[in-house]
Amino acid sequence: MTIALRRPLLLLVTALAAAQVRDPLPVPDLPGYRTLKCDFHTHTVFSDGQVWPTLRVLEAWRDGLDVIALSDHIDYQPHKDDVRVQIRRPYELARATAEQLGLLLVPAFEIARGDIHFNVLFVTDFDAFRGLDQAGALRVARQQNAFVFWNHPGWRRPKAEWLPIVDEYYREKLFQGLELINGPVFYPEAFPWIEEKNLTLICNTDVHGLTAWEYPNRTRAITLVFAAAATLDAVKEALMARRTVGWQGENLWGSETYLRGLFQAAVKAESSELRARPGATVSLRLRNDSALPFRLEVRQEGGWLRPVRPVELRGQSTAVLAVSIAKDVPAGNHAADLLLEATNCHVAPGRRLQVRLPVRVLVTH
Repeated sequence: MTIALRRPLLLLVTALAAAQVRDPLPVPDLPGYRTLKCDFHTHTVFSDGQVWPTLRVLEAWRDGLDVIALSDHIDYQPHKDDVRVQIRRPYELARATAEQLGLLLVPAFEIARGDIHFNVLFVTDFDAFRGLDQAGALRVARQQNAFVFWNHPGWRRPKAEWLPIVDEYYREKLFQGLELINGPVFYPEAFPWIEEKNLTLICNTDVHGLTAWEYPNRTRAITLVFAAAATLDAVKEALMARRTVGWQGENLWGSETYLRGLFQAAVKAESSELRARPGATVSLRLRNDSALPFRLEVRQEGGWLRPVRPVELRGQSTAVLAVSIAKDVPAGNHAADLLLEATNCHVAPGRRLQVRLPVRVLVTH
């Protein structure tokens, strides 16, 4: 066995034990849709990754994912002296394991032109891409009705730029999505392009080594896809329709509609009816049944409820939101919609998700 292959094999053996227990990673469904947790950008030893294809699937299952793509480069194989280069081979090797574990495996690859990279998903004929440059491959992808997204738009640049060649591809309708979050990196300059260019927001790991080492403690970058069913066809339809949210660590990015739906489905007030005296502080217990984190601040202006401090409502936890009662509020049963801002839920550049929480307080003297 060559030295180059010993490292991937060692990584495989080391990780197998850790891949036996699945993190349920609960995320609520939305009305009419299944919420599927996806990673559409991963690598194996068949390009510049360090692990075998089946291990990528085991990691995805362990991390609570529903969908994964092995998107190895078709034009860059640094392990080619040790691994026979075959474009479709990673998918073929991993497909049976994915089926056994109940994961959807997307046939995919990555193709580069210098620092400009694209991922092609839902490939129907890998052989049709052999020997093609990037532009040619993207045109064949369009013929195969594939879903294509632009990877890490600010990679190796001071900031993300809408480059001339990317604009040519865009005008030719050769891609439909944008990887706004690549691993731990968010590209703020690219955020406006999601709406301006009508692109699908994508969030992936681009993992090369062991996922557990690169993304410990639920920090894995994930695309939440709102699909009509847990099938590849439904995932593809949802991506084409732009029904996604990006989730990485403590932050979420996406349309107000989907972020609001996730919050309302995940967060419940355990103590919406309270008693207090004027000038006192009351505590609202909020329960988060999902794995999604929410950082909440009261944005109430005026009225008889006043903010005290922000609250960290971590995944699968209960937290206390404190608000004070105005000193001049009369006695009686008072109702209000408490305006909250989820400061880690980004609906647009400079805009955060705002939600209203109905509360009732019996004010006594």
